[in-house]
Amino acid sequence: MSIIAVCGAAIVTAVLVVLLRSQSPHSAMLLSIASGIIIILSLIRNIPDILSSVNSILTAGGIDNADLLMLFKVMGICFVTEFTCDCVTEAGLMSLSTNISFAGKILVLITALPLFNKIIGVIQALGE
Repeated sequence: MSIIAVCGAAIVTAVLVVLLRSQSPHSAMLLSIASGIIIILSLIRNIPDILSSVNSILTAGGIDNADLLMLFKVMGICFVTEFTCDCVTEAGLMSLSTNISFAGKILVLITALPLFNKIIGVIQALGE
């Protein structure tokens, strides 16, 4: 799906949501969430190509596959957290959205801890 198709679908959804919101706020929210999910699912077919390209680049640079896996886990956490926060914010639950955002940040930190250990090891090796 091209960016033009994604933006077109988003604009059509936005117009429908605005029109629906006054009559049925719940339906408008569900339409908005469903549209976001459909757009994301339509883009998933591109993931194997992206993974292959990134893997080639990192392999050429001598980067370990474990680091690549960590990178994709962190990106996944960020994407899912952002989408969830936006959906929850649209539902009017700002406090819950803030808590989800904080949880996502903590999970990114936990997932990236092995990378911090590697960086500290490199710094210590340079200091010797």
